[in-house]
Amino acid sequence: MRNSALPEGRRLSYMMSHRERTLRERTVMSKNVLIGLMVVTCAVGLVRAQGGQGGGGRGRGAQGDQFPTAQQFASSKQTQQHIATAMKIAGSDLVADAKAFCTPTGPQRPALARQAAGLAPEPDRLLEPIRMFENLYYIGFSDVGAWAIPTSGGIILFDALNNADEGRDVLVGGLKKVGLDPAQIKYLIIGHGHNDHTGGGLYIQNTYKPRILMGAPDWDTVVAGQRPDRPVMKRDMDVTDGQKLTLGDTTVTLVLTPGHTPGTIGILVPVKHQGRTHTALLLSGTQMPTRMSLAAFEHVFNDLAKKQNAETALGSHPDILVNKLPAMEALGRQYPTGPHPFLYGPERFGRYLDIMLECGRARLAALEPGNS
Repeated sequence: MRNSALPEGRRLSYMMSHRERTLRERTVMSKNVLIGLMVVTCAVGLVRAQGGQGGGGRGRGAQGDQFPTAQQFASSKQTQQHIATAMKIAGSDLVADAKAFCTPTGPQRPALARQAAGLAPEPDRLLEPIRMFENLYYIGFSDVGAWAIPTSGGIILFDALNNADEGRDVLVGGLKKVGLDPAQIKYLIIGHGHNDHTGGGLYIQNTYKPRILMGAPDWDTVVAGQRPDRPVMKRDMDVTDGQKLTLGDTTVTLVLTPGHTPGTIGILVPVKHQGRTHTALLLSGTQMPTRMSLAAFEHVFNDLAKKQNAETALGSHPDILVNKLPAMEALGRQYPTGPHPFLYGPERFGRYLDIMLECGRARLAALEPGNS
């Protein structure tokens, strides 16, 4: 029915409803465009700050002077206010997480923490593949690993370990150990462009021909950093923020989280436990070295993760996020028949994300002049 055929009252109501709907659509569109421009600007700034350098091997941390000193952190009044807010959010059940995040560096891999303390490094141990959820496996080492997501239409991999040998023997070998056919690898998603995440990618690409996805700025640095003794993957797909990727019965959401590198990404994955579906956030970096980086994380946490009722955060490096190594190894020995130790529930995990953001604000405040 045309608008002019409506009675006067209904016509006015229709026109107002149409205008409101158009306004909402324009508002959402403007917000998405703004977020996209913000992430691109943040990535460009990080590329400049990091000198366009590609990633090295296993054990590489974030680049540049991105962390405040202990004195800066302790002397900034704004920093201490953010810490107090984080501790309030923590309540009685997230105190350990708040204390870990609200430090000058935030939580770090044990190898980096030991190095900073002047201690001898611990050997990196090869782990048996761990069934983290009914449809999510961790395959790799005690310090770094890759994720395998089996679906009805094939396998999605997240990261590719350190080199071709590890890609073949550890990653592909691990898939076979848990009964998955590596010929069914359809997608390889790279969390960021450091070599302990990309190194096995070329072997996977050449052998199984999956589509490869990575953040555009990290594609740039990885391809530019190619050497005769270290060939890299052929460039394929650029990740966009909020991008949906469906394979068989599984849809994951890709998110841009620039900070650790300009092209660092995360992925929201529907994981299954005891027949129920939950949402897990896999992060490849947690650094928020600039205000724009912080804003990108705020968007991902508040507009995407919370709206999907995410309940846990997992990292390719154990001991940084919810997946602590002792608990992972316990899962490897016996998958839980009761509550899952890594599922916090939406309310508690929402506070976990808020703590991460508040502690990120604390570090930034300590770095900014005039906040002491």
